Amino acid sequence: MTTSPVPGGGESEAPDDGPDPFDATLRLVAALEDAGVDYMVVGSFSSNLYGVDRSTADADFLVAAQVADLTAAARSLGPEFVPDPQIGFESVTGLRRIRVALQNSGFEFEFFLMGDDPHDAERFARRVRKDLGDGREAWAATAEDLIVAKLRWAKDARRPKDREDLETVLFAQRGKLDLPYIERWAAEHGTLDLYREIAASIPPLD
Repeated sequence: MTTSPVPGGGESEAPDDGPDPFDATLRLVAALEDAGVDYMVVGSFSSNLYGVDRSTADADFLVAAQVADLTAAARSLGPEFVPDPQIGFESVTGLRRIRVALQNSGFEFEFFLMGDDPHDAERFARRVRKDLGDGREAWAATAEDLIVAKLRWAKDARRPKDREDLETVLFAQRGKLDLPYIERWAAEHGTLDLYREIAASIPPLD
């Protein structure tokens, strides 16, 4: 088993003879941009852009695109990118989800198709260009929108890794965040108490 760096210094795991997940992610981002697909990197992969240093088994994207455009972009990269023909649904917001497996790697890409969720619309409009590594950039959620989304997952899906991501991002981004923006959406989503609880555990800047 070998490891491959992900943004922010974490690692993704792949078999010794399998494709490199980080390189595959860069190739997929380039394919999306070449195809004119509107996207942004979200989830744990994007957490690494803001200070989280941990491994991840997938890369998530929020996209404003048709299913056919996504599968065509993935297939254009070669047979190691294998789209799942079955469309699923994300458990917290109900967004449609398409999975693309990276063959012989244990890594996968998840595409969440834009729906009518108000925060999805706003965070997509606020997306920013971030360096993924080697000087190559991609559209990604802002740190504030990452926190807002992670709060929903921490509350509704109760996954320990989401709370860990929140703690690390809040710590790394101290003094840089638009706190009223986070609190506005946390109040809207019913996660304000959780946000304040986690934020209170973060030591202040010296």
